[in-house]
Amino acid sequence: MIPDEMREIFEEFLVEARENLEKLETDLLELEKDPTNQDILNSAFRVMHTIKGGAGFLGLDAIVETAHKAEDILGKLRNGEIAFSDAINDLLLKAQDKIREYLEKAENQEELELDKELISELEDVLKHPEKYATTTTKEDEKHDDDSTLDPVSKLLKKYGFEHLIGKSIEEILEELVLMPPSERPEGLIKELDAIINASSPKAVDNVSQKKEEDIAKEMEKASANEDVKSAPNESAPKESPQTPSQTVEKKEPPKQAQPPKEKEEEKVLRIDVQKIEALMNLVGELVLDRNRLVKVVSTIMQSVSENNEQIKGLDDLESVLSSIDRIVGDLQVAVMKTRMQPVKRLFQKFPRVVRDLAKLLNKQIELITEGEDTEMDKSVLEKLEEPLIHIIRNSVDHGIEPPEERELLGKPRTGIIKLKAYYQGDRIIIVIEDDGRGIDIEKVKKKALEKGIISQDRLEKMTEKEVLSLIFHPGFSTADQVSEVSGRGVGMDVVMTTVMNFRGTIDIETQKGKGTKVIMAFPLTVGIIRALMVSIGNRNFAIPIYSVLEIIQQENATITTVSGEDVLILRESTIPLVNLADVLGISNSKIGYVIISQLGNQRVSFTVEELYGDEEIVVKPLGKIFGEIEGISGATITGDGNVVLILDLAGILKRISHNTRV
Repeated sequence: MIPDEMREIFEEFLVEARENLEKLETDLLELEKDPTNQDILNSAFRVMHTIKGGAGFLGLDAIVETAHKAEDILGKLRNGEIAFSDAINDLLLKAQDKIREYLEKAENQEELELDKELISELEDVLKHPEKYATTTTKEDEKHDDDSTLDPVSKLLKKYGFEHLIGKSIEEILEELVLMPPSERPEGLIKELDAIINASSPKAVDNVSQKKEEDIAKEMEKASANEDVKSAPNESAPKESPQTPSQTVEKKEPPKQAQPPKEKEEEKVLRIDVQKIEALMNLVGELVLDRNRLVKVVSTIMQSVSENNEQIKGLDDLESVLSSIDRIVGDLQVAVMKTRMQPVKRLFQKFPRVVRDLAKLLNKQIELITEGEDTEMDKSVLEKLEEPLIHIIRNSVDHGIEPPEERELLGKPRTGIIKLKAYYQGDRIIIVIEDDGRGIDIEKVKKKALEKGIISQDRLEKMTEKEVLSLIFHPGFSTADQVSEVSGRGVGMDVVMTTVMNFRGTIDIETQKGKGTKVIMAFPLTVGIIRALMVSIGNRNFAIPIYSVLEIIQQENATITTVSGEDVLILRESTIPLVNLADVLGISNSKIGYVIISQLGNQRVSFTVEELYGDEEIVVKPLGKIFGEIEGISGATITGDGNVVLILDLAGILKRISHNTRV
C-alpha cells in the first residue's frame, strides 16, 4: 500500500515506469533480430535498473526483486557471460509482464505478492545458462554444423561474435579488448585466454601484455571523456586521471564555450487530462459565442445595408470581430494539439502481439510500422488498441500462411504485416495490410447465408464491397474451426462499433492469394467538427460533413424500388435509400435533397428537405437525462442560439437493421 504522503511521487513513478516498460519490450524484441547489439543491451539494462531504483524508493519489494533478477540476466548478457536465446528472452518478457501487473495492483492499492515461480526461473538462468542456450532446428543444422568448428570458433559463435571467425587468436583478443569497457565481453576473453594458455604460453604473454597496455589506454581515454562530459563549464577543462604507468595529455579547451543544451525533461510538463478537458470545454463555449457574434454582426450589417443607414463604429466592430474570429480559431487549434499524441504509443504494443501469436501458430511473420510520428486525438488513440488487436489477430491467424505453404506458393517464408498511419486532408488514416491469402469472397457469401445474416435475393444484388462489409456483422466468421486466436465470430463487429463511435470510416480491400488491406479513417478532432445544416419537416438537424460524399437535388435523383426497398440509382449503381423523416417520426416533410454517405464499406443515401450550408459546431453530449439515443450523437447550439440535434447516420442505419432483416 502506498502511503498518502507518497502518492504524488508514486503517480509520477507509475507514468515513467510504464513508459520504461514499453521501451524495454521494444528493446527485447529488437534483440531477437540482433542479439549482439550492445546499444540495445545497454538500453534494456538501464531501463530495468531505473525501474528497480524507483520501486525500491517506494518500497515495492515484489517489483524490486523481479527487476533485480532480470537486471542480473541483462548484465551478464551485455558482458558476454551468457549467450542470448529465445528461451531467455521469453523469461525476460515474462518478467516485464509481471512488473506491469504489479504496477496495476499498486495503483489499485492492492498487496503485491511475489511470484516465486518466476523468480526461481530467473535464478535458474543465472545458475544454469547452458540449459537456455539456443536450440538448433534440423533446418539450421544443414547450414550450421558445429562439429566442424574449432574450439575458438565455437566460442565466438556462442557469444555472438561469428564475424571474428577466421582471424588469429591474437587479432581476436586485440579487437575485443579495444571495445569500450561497458561492452567488452569479459567472459569470452577469459575463455579465450584459457584456450591459448593451454596451447602456447609465449603467445599468451605477448597478447596479455598488449591487452594490459590497450586496456590502460582505453581506461585513460574513457576517463578523459567522462571528465569532459561531467565538467560544469566546458571552457574550464579538468585534469584527466592518470594511471601509474602512463599520463594522458590535456586537451586544449574549445575556443568558444558552447552553452549547455537544455535538458529535454525541462521542455515537458505533465498535465492532468481533466484539466485539458476543462480547457477544451471552455474553448468549445468560446467557439459557440464566436459563432453567435458573427451571426449578430452579420444581421446588423445586412440591416444597415438594406436601410442605407450609417452607424458610427460599425467598421471598427467588424474589424474587432475579424480579429476575434482569427484568435479563437488559433486558440482552438492550440488546445486541440494538447490532446494529440503520436500513434507510436499505440503501435509499439503490437510487435509483441505479433511475435507471440506467430510463435503460437508456428509462423514466420515480420511487423513493419510506418508513420509512427503521426498524431491523433488521445481519446481516439486510447480506444483503438482493442480493434487493432482484432484485425492483427485475423491477419496472423487467417491471413498469413504457414512457411511451408508460402514456399509452395512462391512467396517468402516470412509473411509481412504492415501497420501505418498518415494524414489525408482533415482525416487520419490507419492501415493494416498483410501479404497473406486474402479473403475468399465466395466463402463470405456462403457463411452469411448459412448464418441467416442475409437473404439470397439481397446477396445477389450486392457489390463485392458490400459483401465484404458482412464480416462486421456480430457473430460472423469465415473460420471452419475455432482456434485459440480467432474464429469465434466476435471482434470485427467491435472494430466497426469503435470506428463508428468516433465518427470514423472503415474500408477493406482484398485480393485472393495476394493479401488484405484494412483502412480506417478518423477525424483530426472529436469535440469540434464541421457539419452540414439541414431541415426535415421544418426541424433543423446537423450532419457531420465528413460522412457526406455527395448531394443531389431531388429532381436530379433517380429513386425507385427494388425487392420492396427504396433505392437511389446513381451512375448505374444501386444505393439503399433511407427517408430520414420516416425514421425520425416527422410528418409533412418533403424530399428536397438526397445525401450520399459512406458508412464503413457501404454507401447509403438519405433524404432531407432543405440545406443551409455548413457550420463549425461543438458536439455536446445529450446528458444523463436522455442517455444514449441510437441515431443521435449529441447536440449543439447554432449561431442563432437554437439547440440542434446532431444525426449519427451509422446509428440510424443500425436502428433500421434492428427492425428489418438486412
